[in-house]
Amino acid sequence: SNSGYKGLTLTASSSNSGYKGVTFYPKERGSKKYRLSVTSGGKCVFLGMFATAEQAALFYARREAGRDTSDLTAPPPPPPPPEPSSAAGAEAVRQAEREGLTLVTSSNSNSGYRGVTFKQGSKKYELKVRVGDKMAFLGCFATAEEAALFYAR
Repeated sequence: SNSGYKGLTLTASSSNSGYKGVTFYPKERGSKKYRLSVTSGGKCVFLGMFATAEQAALFYARREAGRDTSDLTAPPPPPPPPEPSSAAGAEAVRQAEREGLTLVTSSNSNSGYRGVTFKQGSKKYELKVRVGDKMAFLGCFATAEEAALFYAR
């Protein structure tokens, strides 16, 4: 065991992350590439994906010690919305506010909004959402904000 965190010991291992129960997956999508799994009652139990090996190991150490882990599992705050790309985009943002809707932002999308992707060929914003294990196409929009408004509704 190598480093202490407020009286906890992070358990070292020969895994590719260097910590017990933590495996590094370089090809995993998104920013969380460290998988934490433990063996409990002879079964492998998945505990989550983390941005760093240390976060995963700290979660494991706190869980073993019966301590609070909520600060390690909270999702990162969504990025701020991008500046509207046009007058029509700004109007869609105002319309969302009037309807009491939140346009869901995303750092994984080239438009800045969840489910909305800018397509170079058509110069349109395509909206897709996951339904179960399939992606459903919901349409093309002139602005990212209009697509995000449709998604919010």
